[in-house]
Amino acid sequence: MQSVLDILRRDDLIALALFMTCWLGYETFVAVAVRRGKGLPAAMQAWRRDWFSAAVERENRIIDVQIVRSLAGNSAFMASTSIFVVGGLAAVFGASEQAVAVLNRFSFLIETTQDRFGLKIALLIFIFTFAFFRLAWSIRLHNNAAVVLGAIPQPELADQRETGIARAAVAAELASLAARHYNGGVHSYYFGLAVCTWFLHPFAFMAASLWVVAILYRREFRSRALKTVRRG
Repeated sequence: MQSVLDILRRDDLIALALFMTCWLGYETFVAVAVRRGKGLPAAMQAWRRDWFSAAVERENRIIDVQIVRSLAGNSAFMASTSIFVVGGLAAVFGASEQAVAVLNRFSFLIETTQDRFGLKIALLIFIFTFAFFRLAWSIRLHNNAAVVLGAIPQPELADQRETGIARAAVAAELASLAARHYNGGVHSYYFGLAVCTWFLHPFAFMAASLWVVAILYRREFRSRALKTVRRG
């Protein structure tokens, strides 16, 4: 039985190492940045705290429940899509011999073998399965936030105001955790698309990995969206 080192070429291994460094490195960078209050994810955490604090003063919280349901729906859509992607990749995995034969007909693509092709498909399956678990947990956390939201006392109960404020903080924290897992699932989609370029050439895979990091960093730490939410 061949090992991964035997199947992949040196440039494939370098590209794979760079990809994992980019993915894990960026996720670590975002987690640290959020703890320091930097970036769009951290700014939105502040807005969630303000949102649930405002909900304490509202008698009718239907709009708040609808927002939570909408957010959970976004996660559900992405999670179900990842399952379809995994199913499609499994079908391609089963037809790898035919797929390799087709790919090797193109002179502008790097020549591959069935083992190399299978490893690339397996990596994609892992990434989108990982995305599903993060997105599914995001759904669960949004549901938990909705439950805590429903437990916030009505504003006319002045003697329970402190309880309402405390529960609003819990709901905001649950919603922020849900958003963190949702963002992680979406990041997996970005990096999964980068893996698709590996079928072209390892150098294309390296470039795509760096490009994805640049795009995510630009959108989450240097975008007009971040400037806009900070003005509020």
